[in-house]
Amino acid sequence: MHKFKTKIYYEDTDSGGVVYYANYLKFIERARTNLIQDLGFSLQSLSKEYDSHFVVKNIRCNYIQSAKLEDELSIETQFLEIKKASFELEQNIYRDNKLIFESKVLMVNINSQGKPLKIPNSLLSVFNV
Repeated sequence: MHKFKTKIYYEDTDSGGVVYYANYLKFIERARTNLIQDLGFSLQSLSKEYDSHFVVKNIRCNYIQSAKLEDELSIETQFLEIKKASFELEQNIYRDNKLIFESKVLMVNINSQGKPLKIPNSLLSVFNV
């Protein structure tokens, strides 16, 4: 399981200090990017070396409790299933070890023409299920 920490800044909130709902998707996106980096890759290198681009095909999420200004959050990401050109992740957000947002995200690997592409073996070999 991969963990990514972030803090809620003023720009993430409405005038009442509550996180705008779409920003949770940004937080889990940052966690996915950080996961790829922690595995020893970058999105730019995957693009240049393999013409590999990960896109969200489907996301299911549940907003359990609102985050607020200056909250410190932990995003936990784990692989649920890995296929040749796609993988499914569970990404949950916690505040003070309490679940406040849960999601399942289906990622598909495509080339620059938008066609499905096998995930590079070098990356597959470091994915953990």
